[in-house]
Amino acid sequence: MGNSLIIIGESLIYNKPFMDYVMENLNKHIVLFDVIKHLNKNDNNFFLDLEETINKYKQTIIIAEEDSYNFVNKIFSTLNSDNLVLKDNMLIPSKSIMYSNNSYLVKKDDNLINVISVCENEKMPDILIGDIDECKTFTIIDIDMDSINILLDPLCSTYEIKISTTSIVPGWTNVNARAYKYGNLENFLKSVKSLLTHKYIDTDDVIAHIATSLEKNKKKITAVESCTGGLISSMLTKHPGVSAVFDGGLVTYANEIKESWLGVTKETLDRFGAVSEECLREMLDGALQISKADYALATSGIAGPDGGSVQKPVGTVYVGVKTKNGDMKIERLLLKGDRKYIQKQSAYHAFKLLLEIDKELF
Repeated sequence: MGNSLIIIGESLIYNKPFMDYVMENLNKHIVLFDVIKHLNKNDNNFFLDLEETINKYKQTIIIAEEDSYNFVNKIFSTLNSDNLVLKDNMLIPSKSIMYSNNSYLVKKDDNLINVISVCENEKMPDILIGDIDECKTFTIIDIDMDSINILLDPLCSTYEIKISTTSIVPGWTNVNARAYKYGNLENFLKSVKSLLTHKYIDTDDVIAHIATSLEKNKKKITAVESCTGGLISSMLTKHPGVSAVFDGGLVTYANEIKESWLGVTKETLDRFGAVSEECLREMLDGALQISKADYALATSGIAGPDGGSVQKPVGTVYVGVKTKNGDMKIERLLLKGDRKYIQKQSAYHAFKLLLEIDKELF
């Protein structure tokens, strides 16, 4: 079988910000893990669970907290009838194929194991293995997922490719393509791009693609957010170099701030409410006027768990985009999930509208 991930140490399980960072780094090397296990070195079945996993999967990455790292090293020495040697101030198995600071690669029968020691608040060590199969993840916008599968099925047969699809939000699908033994991934991707011009994006990191496209065309973007609370701005500023296209955004949570900062009229708020198309139009106008940007994104809605009504239940969100030239798209969404998921869906919907309003640029 393919790839497995083993996480050893209770402190890692409970440190979500750090583990998000670790997983982001892992996913740059391995797109999909067939199994992810959390083990504690003090568990009675620890040794058996560890051995069973590394024997079952072609590649295993083991992420171990500092206290567990040396313990794991001893286990691999035992499993491989090996001994530990000192390499660059690390005690690692002498049969290690490759190593760098706090990371080494060993082989057990025909399977590869990368053991990595991690420490909270420190940089992630090098990852020494990657995907076994030739694969690529890309994005398709403005087509539903069922239609994508129907359109790509003939190409998959022609080029011996297996795909899996997932919907980020309706109209935004991530596709992972893997080549079989004699598959031709390069020609498959060329054919997909030719078939789905202006709908195909050659990466699953669409926000980075947006930032790059804006920079290349010397365009700027801003965001004014209510229910998403700065999430859109945060998603943009995760990417290095984004300052070239993003001067800033506003979180206008209260109605008074929408009025005084963005120029939303009291009449609009009294008559239609903050969660309305009319309010969002004025928010977009205010954003472009203040920022002088080429594109503005806006959100206003009810993320919950409270605050809904019969007319506007929890999950009612308006998202919109407007260009400096006056083109505008606004959508009313009825989203499901908890508060955090509704906020994330709202942000992704806003970015999707941006991609749709200027297909030539993006």
